Amino acid sequence: FEYKVYLYAIGFMFLSEFIIWIFTSIGSKGDSKKSDKGSIWAIIFGYCLSIYISYYFTGSAVNVFIKNLMFPHFFYYIGIFLIIAGTIIRAYSVWTLKKAFTLSVQTTSDQHLIQKGFYHYVRNPAYTGSILSLLGIAFSLRNILAPVIVLIICIICYGIRIKVEEKALRKQFNKEFEDYCKHTYCLFPFIW
Repeated sequence: FEYKVYLYAIGFMFLSEFIIWIFTSIGSKGDSKKSDKGSIWAIIFGYCLSIYISYYFTGSAVNVFIKNLMFPHFFYYIGIFLIIAGTIIRAYSVWTLKKAFTLSVQTTSDQHLIQKGFYHYVRNPAYTGSILSLLGIAFSLRNILAPVIVLIICIICYGIRIKVEEKALRKQFNKEFEDYCKHTYCLFPFIW
């Protein structure tokens, strides 16, 4: 039963990502100014590496001592909750931005700074959702080292992306973005 629940949660996460990819592929951005600087590859690399690491630490290739460093069983449920909650947060954040959401960093002349929904509290809730889902995979597989390494990977890869993205938003919105930064968190409320 738990294996099926895990598969459904992962399936929900990947289906959501596929729909987001389709959603962002429809329609062109017209007069958009691209500022991505390859940061999309940092996100893709971090996402794939995080999933790989989560499975690696439960596989037969890892040292038996490391493989046996396991969280108690209830961490499986925490992981499932994080996968589902993270996917919902990401999907809702993308939905809030609608056409302003893109997979690559870009701005348009008619773009507005969205400050509703999760964006009222956090500047990058779609990334927050992704990170929570990736941590959820690591926690549900229960190896103690996996969530730590996944978190480090996410901080590095998403940190690169956020730096590029916020530079483009500062250039586009100037003082409005500076004021927005003063009353919001980057990724996690009360933490960062």
